[in-house]
Amino acid sequence: MAHKYISGRRSLVFNISTAFALALLLSACAGPRDRRPDDSRFVQSVAVLPLYNATNDVDGPQLVREQAVERLRKARYRNLPLADVDVILRDRMGITLGAQLDLATPEAIGAELGVDYLLYGYLLDFNTVTTGVYNVNKVRAAFKLVDAKTGVVVWSRAAGVKNEIHSAGDLGRGLSALSQKSDRSDDDIYTTIPGLANIPGLSDWVTKRSRHEKSVGNAALFSLGEQLVTQALGVHLYLETSEALDRIMAELPHGR
Repeated sequence: MAHKYISGRRSLVFNISTAFALALLLSACAGPRDRRPDDSRFVQSVAVLPLYNATNDVDGPQLVREQAVERLRKARYRNLPLADVDVILRDRMGITLGAQLDLATPEAIGAELGVDYLLYGYLLDFNTVTTGVYNVNKVRAAFKLVDAKTGVVVWSRAAGVKNEIHSAGDLGRGLSALSQKSDRSDDDIYTTIPGLANIPGLSDWVTKRSRHEKSVGNAALFSLGEQLVTQALGVHLYLETSEALDRIMAELPHGR
C-alpha cells in the first residue's frame, strides 16, 4: 500500500513537471512568432555579437543571443541577421567566439558589419544544480550597446534570475542562503572579464520562484523531472532566460 502511495506521488510530480514544460514550449514556440514586427522599416541598425560565455553550457549563449534579438526588434532596431554577423566576423576578422571580440575595436567591427550599433553580451550563469535538499535554476547575463562609429558605450545592464526548489527545514534554507553568498563571491571573478567591470547590475539577483517541498526526495524528484522534460523539449532554462532579458532590456534606449 505504501509503495502504491509513493509511486502515485512520484507520478503526480512528474506529470506536473511535464505540464510545466509543455506550457513553456508552447509559449516559446507560439508567442514571439505572432508578435514579431517587420524591422526593415527601422532606421538604426544593430548587430548582436557572439556572447562571451563564462559558463560550461554550449547551447545557452545562442538562446540568450536570440532572445536579445527579439527585444531589440521590439525596441525598433533593425537587426543584422545572426548568420550574417557570424560569417562576416569569421571570414573578415577571424573572430568566432565572444571572447575574441576584444581583439578588435568596436569601430573596426562596426565598419565590417556596416551597422550603427553593436550589442556585446556576456553569459555569466546558465545552469541547474540538483542536490535534493537544494535545487536551483540560474541565468545571469550582461549586455552593453556600443556606438559602432565612436566606440562609446551608450547603455549597459546586467541581471540574474533564479528559481529554487528546496526541502523544508533549516538545511534547505541554509543552503539557499549559502548559494546567495556564492553568487556574490562570483562577482569578483567576473569583473576580470574584459569590458564587464563597469556594467551595472552584476550583483542584482531576483528569485522568481522559491518552492518548498516537505521531503528531500520530493524536492529532488520535482527538480530533476522538470530539468529532463525541458531539456528534451529544447526549452531548458527558457523562463529564467526570458525573465533575465526582460529585466536587462527594460531601459534599453529605443531605436528610430
